Amino acid sequence: MTQVILYGNKSVHIDGYKSIITFDSERLCISCKNKILEIKGKELIIDSFTGVCMNISGYISDVSWVN
Repeated sequence: MTQVILYGNKSVHIDGYKSIITFDSERLCISCKNKILEIKGKELIIDSFTGVCMNISGYISDVSWVN
């Protein structure tokens, strides 16, 4: 199970992802168990990541699950 924790519109913590599909300063797509997590915003930065968890910061405007 993937856990997503939002800290206002400035930071996101993701625990339990599989891999990064695409990343740029305005969009991040992450493969999770059965779906894809899409994060949109501006000035997005991956602050830290391991094989299990990831921290993203920036001006986050949308977090959604896509098939």
